[in-house]
Order: sequence, then structure tokens, then C-alpha cells
Amino acid sequence: MAENPSTPADVWAMIERADELVKYASNRDPKTAYEQARETLRKAAELACTVPGAQPLEDQAYKRLEDIDKLENETPQ
Repeated sequence: MAENPSTPADVWAMIERADELVKYASNRDPKTAYEQARETLRKAAELACTVPGAQPLEDQAYKRLEDIDKLENETPQ
């Protein structure tokens, strides 16, 4: 993943990174993993607005943020 995303592929890589954090959350502290994923997705959504051609990825990032909220509500504390 690029340090400063400048292409749609870079933004997509951030979304994929967040997906990995969620996927393996049960192997570590889920609360921490979900927060790290949220932070990554928020950054991806912000960058999607500024990277030419990446604007459609903003919706993907926000959809995944909603998915994390659902997962947390389903996970016993």
C-alpha cells in the first residue's frame, strides 16, 4: 500500500487492509481491530474524494463501516 495513495488501486488497497483487520479480529482484540479498520476506512473514504477515478470507492468504504457496526452489535462483549 502506498504511503500517500494517489491511484484508485491505492485506495482499494486501504479498503482491503481494513477487510483483513476485520477478518482476523477474532484472533486478537476485536474492539481494537474494528477501530483500526474504521480508521483505515475513514481515511480511504476521504482520499477517494481527492484521488482521480476513486470516487466510487467512497461508497465501498462507507458500506464497510456500516458492516463493522453490524458485526460489533452481533458480537458478544
